[in-house]
Amino acid sequence: CRHYHLYSYYFCVWIPDPDAVWVSAQLLQDYSHGEKHLLLQLSDGKVSLEIMSSPTGLPPLGNPDILEGENDLTALSFLHEPAVLHNLRVRFLGYSSIYTYCGIVLVAINPYEQLPIYGEEVIDAYSGQDMADMEPHIFSVAEEAYRTMTREEKNQSIIISGESGSGKTVSAKFTMRYFAVVGGATQQTSVEERVLASNPIMESIGNAKTTRNDNSSRFGKYIEIGFGRKGDIIGANMRTYLLEKSRVVFQASAERNYHIFYQLCASRELPEMRSLRLGENAPEHFRYTKQGGEMQIPGTDDLSDLERTRNAFTVLSRPDQQMELFRILSAVLHLGNVNIQASGRNSDRSYIDPGDRSLAVFSKLLGVEGPQMAHWLCHRRLAVGGEMLVKPMSGQQAVEARDALAKHIYGQLFTWTVQRLNSALRTQRGQAKSFIGVLDIYGFETFDRNSFEQFCINYANEKLQQQFNRHVFHLEQEEYIREELAWSRIEFSDNQQCISLIEGHLGLFDLLDEECRMPKGSDESWVRKLYDQHLNSEPHPHFQKPRMSNSSFIVLHFADMVQYECNGFLDKNRDTVFEELINVLKASQLVAELFQQQGNVSSVANGSVRTGKRAIREHKLTVGSQFRQSLQLLMDTLNSTTPHYVRCIKPNDLKQPFMFDPRRTVQQLRACGVLETIRISAAGYPSRWTYEEFFSRYRVLLQGPQSEEQAQASIRKALPQLIPDPDQYCFGKTKVFFRAGQVALLEKLRAERLHVAAVIIQSRVRGWMARIRYTRILWAAVTIQRYWRGALARRLALTLRHTKAAIVIQKTYRMVVVRQLFLMIRQATITIQAFTRGTLARRRYRQLVAECAAVLLQARVRGWLARQAYRRVHAAVVFMQCCWRRRAARRELLKLKTEARSVEKYRELNKGMEVKVMQLQLRADQEVGGEFQMDLILEQDSLYKEREDLSARLLDQEKTQEECVHEAVSQASAALRAELDEERRKYQGLLREFTRLEQRYDNLREMSLLTEVQPPIFAYVLFYVVSNYFSVLTSPLSPDTSSCPSPTKPATVTGLLECRKRDEAKLIKNLITGETEPYIRVDSALSLPPGLPASVLFLCVRQADCSGDQTRARSLCSAAVTAMKAALKVTSGFEPAWSTIWLWSNIKRAVHVMSGRLSLTENDLIRALSDLCIQAYQQLLSITEKRLQNIIVPALLESETIPGLSAVKLGTSRKRAGSDPRNVGCDVLTMASVLRELGALHTALSRQALPPTLMEQAFHQLTYLISATALNSLLLRKDICCWSRGMQIRYNVSLLEEWLRSRGLQAGGAVGTLEPLIQAVQLLQAAKKTDADAGALVQTCTTLSSQQIVKILTLYTPHSDLDERVTLNFIRTVQGLLKGRSEGQPPQLLMDVRRVFPVTFPYLPPAVLHAEQLVIPDSLKISFLHRA
Repeated sequence: CRHYHLYSYYFCVWIPDPDAVWVSAQLLQDYSHGEKHLLLQLSDGKVSLEIMSSPTGLPPLGNPDILEGENDLTALSFLHEPAVLHNLRVRFLGYSSIYTYCGIVLVAINPYEQLPIYGEEVIDAYSGQDMADMEPHIFSVAEEAYRTMTREEKNQSIIISGESGSGKTVSAKFTMRYFAVVGGATQQTSVEERVLASNPIMESIGNAKTTRNDNSSRFGKYIEIGFGRKGDIIGANMRTYLLEKSRVVFQASAERNYHIFYQLCASRELPEMRSLRLGENAPEHFRYTKQGGEMQIPGTDDLSDLERTRNAFTVLSRPDQQMELFRILSAVLHLGNVNIQASGRNSDRSYIDPGDRSLAVFSKLLGVEGPQMAHWLCHRRLAVGGEMLVKPMSGQQAVEARDALAKHIYGQLFTWTVQRLNSALRTQRGQAKSFIGVLDIYGFETFDRNSFEQFCINYANEKLQQQFNRHVFHLEQEEYIREELAWSRIEFSDNQQCISLIEGHLGLFDLLDEECRMPKGSDESWVRKLYDQHLNSEPHPHFQKPRMSNSSFIVLHFADMVQYECNGFLDKNRDTVFEELINVLKASQLVAELFQQQGNVSSVANGSVRTGKRAIREHKLTVGSQFRQSLQLLMDTLNSTTPHYVRCIKPNDLKQPFMFDPRRTVQQLRACGVLETIRISAAGYPSRWTYEEFFSRYRVLLQGPQSEEQAQASIRKALPQLIPDPDQYCFGKTKVFFRAGQVALLEKLRAERLHVAAVIIQSRVRGWMARIRYTRILWAAVTIQRYWRGALARRLALTLRHTKAAIVIQKTYRMVVVRQLFLMIRQATITIQAFTRGTLARRRYRQLVAECAAVLLQARVRGWLARQAYRRVHAAVVFMQCCWRRRAARRELLKLKTEARSVEKYRELNKGMEVKVMQLQLRADQEVGGEFQMDLILEQDSLYKEREDLSARLLDQEKTQEECVHEAVSQASAALRAELDEERRKYQGLLREFTRLEQRYDNLREMSLLTEVQPPIFAYVLFYVVSNYFSVLTSPLSPDTSSCPSPTKPATVTGLLECRKRDEAKLIKNLITGETEPYIRVDSALSLPPGLPASVLFLCVRQADCSGDQTRARSLCSAAVTAMKAALKVTSGFEPAWSTIWLWSNIKRAVHVMSGRLSLTENDLIRALSDLCIQAYQQLLSITEKRLQNIIVPALLESETIPGLSAVKLGTSRKRAGSDPRNVGCDVLTMASVLRELGALHTALSRQALPPTLMEQAFHQLTYLISATALNSLLLRKDICCWSRGMQIRYNVSLLEEWLRSRGLQAGGAVGTLEPLIQAVQLLQAAKKTDADAGALVQTCTTLSSQQIVKILTLYTPHSDLDERVTLNFIRTVQGLLKGRSEGQPPQLLMDVRRVFPVTFPYLPPAVLHAEQLVIPDSLKISFLHRA
């Protein structure tokens, strides 16, 4: 039925295209029934498309925008090929999502790039989650299978198919890895390691490089992973199908042989590999490895791959078996180099040179006789008339016999390896309760030349497709029955006719086996029988003959029409090797085991052995018969399990990352059954909406009361009016079902109703705006008039003022002009007078100056003459005085000479001179002293100034040096602190691993004793004992117990407790293990004072130590440590964390008290107690994390703390087909549940008087778990990424922040761990349109990685019409801005929820201990202790 009314203007349709397969176009006009043309608009303009008169010629319609990028193809309104192709392209290229649901099928597109979506954090995120809530992923399918197995106790199967290079092997490996992690999470065993170790072995011996894939699996395998009652892996088993043995002896161009051969050649230089004689230039040296011309795969290292293979062998087998396997493989390579030469007249004979080196190495490696092998390679034995004859073979026949022997040896080796792997994987712990099978099998293949291998592969895919169609049909019918729909049988295309053509009576396989039994059977005679049987006598609709060939035939498979070339069918079906060669190999001890089970047909790798007796040969099973039997066993197994399907798609043949070739993709979609799923879904009711979701989306189309409580009644009443045809919809119990196209019709009706409502709203708004505009215009006109009249009046007044001002200005101007003229004339007159008077004055002045100069000259001359006369008179007078004085002086001289001769005179003179000298000396000393003192003062001042300068410089240098030293010390301290934290984290990780291994050892040793044993209630007590014991043993004692006497001189010390030797066990039981009667209850233990058990134990140990009995002290300490370890093991499975808290606090107190307080050797004791303290801390967090794990996502992400904010409730979202509905009626988890758990833990820790730093570290770890778990779930759920849900999450996070701050826990970084989640929520709420918005987002989201930001933007889904999707251009803009940030950082999508922060226990000296201070209640039953 065509929806003609949907072909309206601007609707999208799909038209065929030779390159893109389908291209989108928009209708430029409405279509009316009966028109001949559609006017479409493409990207290059308008196109007129002619259609047939029949309505079937209309192009397919496009889906509404609300379904763009839907993660389930069956949820599309229009289910057809272009819609599926477009949705896959959008998700793959636009959103970088390689997984998409198609009903019960997971479509996986190979990205040809390593993606960070397979780590353990992703496994943790998908573990325990509903398949419909999470984004499509291979882990989601694995989790669905695992949950269904544990819930329904029914076996499961995961069928992974696809053509070579599509990623089947990788998907199977990740599936098994998921089971290994989830199934071995509680107690890791070697079974998980062995299951994972089988992958590299099977890849090395069963995978090879082809033109389409560098790691193509050339065989099919089905692995059954067995699980026990608790859901843990206890064993596995592997079955293989149709190994491509022809690749051993022949490789096409650009292909390689199996990886193991090249790995051996790469390791030829290793000492243990030199005995294999692989040569110097291998693999170019061997014929079996050089035919394809590809010796190396880019990006791979064969030597490291061999090391990984050998490590896997070490896990699964003995080391000697490795070398045996390598010797056989090397012998196969040397066998291919055996030179067979033709001889005889017509080259009907052949021979091998006795000195052939390759044959000698082959014989030596396998331990067989070289001459016998050379003889039977060139001869065969025939039975003629009851006699055995030996017939020589031609050179070509001998080469074929050699190649057949090589293929047979490799096939038997492959089978033997699989058997050894199954023996290693077989369970040792009883029968598996259920299993999950993983089928990794080749997809539908069609090449230019198709042979026997493609025929068998396509036959297997026909069988699998039939099983798939019936299973999908069965699920559809189950859904209708569950919803109580009145349904009729859904018709779907069945490929039983094609299967009957292949495997039925006188089918292709029957005729092929019959021809193989004929003595002279050939490919030509076989194909003639096919023509006669299926074309002439009974024409078959799925069989055709090519027009231009008589040696080929065509089979119409479900996926495509394939032409097979019959050449080589008989030889490949027989796959025979001569018995004589097998007998020679059986004589070898090395390979005899490979041929002991010739009759075993469990694997199709075995071929038939040709003997000289025809009767025996006729009963040998052909390869086709073996394959049919093994395939039937596989189908029986699959039919007895619940299947899950994974279809791998190869997006391009160039192996380029994220490159989408639509033609290749459509070809594979048709071949893998995805479109068949679409057809089956389209035949029924593909679109399914819950009543709540339908009410939320299409509320505008409903009539009557608009409330969610009456949603179902409103929908049932309104839907018949919206869709008149009742066959187009159906009401179920919880859902309303629609046929294909009805959702698009509802979207159109909704858009029309919104359009009508918008028009009404627009008319009202426009009328109101017009009235408002008129009022404003009227007011504006009046205002303008008023202002204009005022302007005219002001203009007149201004004119009058200007006239008056002009008159005043003229008057003033004229006055100024006249005044300036007067002043100018006056100034000129004064100037002329001044110049005239000056001239007269200067003239008079010059005359006076001349007269004054003459008078002055006369006066000067007269004065000079007078002075000359005076000088002459004065000189004469002086000369006369000198002569007179000279005469008087001579007279005085004579008188003095007379007196000088007298002694007394000299004495008087001498005495007078001494006095004068003394006076002069005193005066000189005074003068010199004053100058020196001044010099000293000056020098002292200079020195003082210099000292001040030096002091200032010294202070500056000291300050600079102190800053440098402080900075260096800070850097060194930070480095040492970081190194200490890292070492502490490593040590605590090793301790945790040691505890896990110790627990595993105890579990294995006491497996039979631990069935249904309930841990004692008193296990809670142990945590408190060890923690307090750790603290108390380091506390200072009272004055009379602070120092103990020497052990050699025991003395009596008071304030201690004495425990006799016979009471030690009783003391330990009463204080720690709680094994005495009556048991101590947890509540009574919590009521004890903090550290009481540890204090009692310490005082007892201290008394023994001070009394000199170190043996008893050590014994008591060892018994206490052993009891604490045992109690921790018992409480490991105890859900309430109170026992662990109590135990931890006592351990910590014991370590603090012990250090430095005992005379006995204490390093080992302190270390043991410290390890116990860390173990108890980790166990406390582990128990709390388990209790929080299941409530974080529902409480933080799904709960609606703000009522009515979200338009659609998460609990009522649409489920994918085949998934189990979520349990209804369970309690709704909110943030109160999380805060209740954290509050109970905080209260219990506070009651034990633990240091605040320890509590901060514990809640830092727990808040990191909450943030990481919530963020990981947000990154994998499309329904969470919307604006309204972001508001809810932000409010929930704010409640947690407020709770942490109210209890003072923000100092330990607990609030900081919530920052990634907060920024993710801000990203949901921020604007996401312009480049400025992109820059703001990048600056805001600093703690989120680039992958996380892009993932959130990709998943963002608007839940209302007011919001829009994030465009691809905006995402690319954000990626460009984040490019610099992502460089140098490892790709990280999810946070590691298993990250453990190292814990640091602060040292807090406890109070002084004294026995009299302890209040020991009677409930402890330790009255046998004596105070000492």
